[in-house]
Amino acid sequence: MEITPTKRQLYPDIACGFLIIHMVFGHITQHAGLWQGQQSLYTFWCSLIFFMMPWFFFKAGMFFREKPTLVEIKASAKRLLVPFALFSFLGACLEYAAKMSHEGFTTVGFIRDNLHALLMGGALESNPPLWFLFSLFFARIIFNILFKKLPDHIIAIIGFLAACAFMHAPLDLPHYFGNISAGLCFLAAGHFLKDKQFKRPVLIAAIVTFIAIFASNNPQVDMRLHHVSSGLYFLWFPASLAGIVILDHIAKIRLLEKIRLQAIGKDSMTYYVLHWLVIVCVSIVVKRVLPDASTELKIALYTFACGIILPLTVFIQKRIQSCKHSETSR
Repeated sequence: MEITPTKRQLYPDIACGFLIIHMVFGHITQHAGLWQGQQSLYTFWCSLIFFMMPWFFFKAGMFFREKPTLVEIKASAKRLLVPFALFSFLGACLEYAAKMSHEGFTTVGFIRDNLHALLMGGALESNPPLWFLFSLFFARIIFNILFKKLPDHIIAIIGFLAACAFMHAPLDLPHYFGNISAGLCFLAAGHFLKDKQFKRPVLIAAIVTFIAIFASNNPQVDMRLHHVSSGLYFLWFPASLAGIVILDHIAKIRLLEKIRLQAIGKDSMTYYVLHWLVIVCVSIVVKRVLPDASTELKIALYTFACGIILPLTVFIQKRIQSCKHSETSR
């Protein structure tokens, strides 16, 4: 009997593509000097998408498949820790080259600062978005171990309670203790709600929850630093889950397939690990060539560079993979 392959669902890629664009543009504005403290329509928009990083953990839970622990460690290390190490190294080389001519710069100080950032934050200063790969690796391993003995909702509660405990701990603990625990909660929730989220009562509950919490409390949490900038930390969890469910429903609208956001979502890893380095490279050039450039001009230049370099990198990467596949199939 011939088995027809199942068609890949596009809504996770569409949602992922949207969030990748949102994240990259957020880092562009950060490098250009447009800070979140400045009140604008854009900052309000950013405050609405406070569930961005939880969504990526949630997505990992949606596609989780139980494996033997050692198999999961090897697979997750190859998929997450290898790009983490590679692009951390590239970022460190770029930062070192950019700063080595600065007055007061020392190699010892550079190594010390980056080691401190790695030990406390789970990523080097030279490419901080990579914290997610580090934390997702451990969240996946912990979930794979607990999943053998506990149901999803219990694991989610454990992650939630651990994250709250680390948030209010009196000690200055590494940030990843908290964000791995929070990530575990969202990962377990993603596995539990993968199909349930598309039931109408769940969507209605999500809309009511999101509006109620955002309007009354507006929880804003920097997941990387495990830091609360406004609102109550524990409300960030149900509000984020509500936002995730709403986004996944929106991503199922067929009209959005024509925008081709799914093309970015399918290659999200390349965009994720590389975008910070592209922005840093362009910002170095702009500072030297156009030292008095306005914030608006910097945003335009950084956006143009990312819009050209990142898709081009994906194209080249696919061409190389295609050539390798052709050679092995001969």
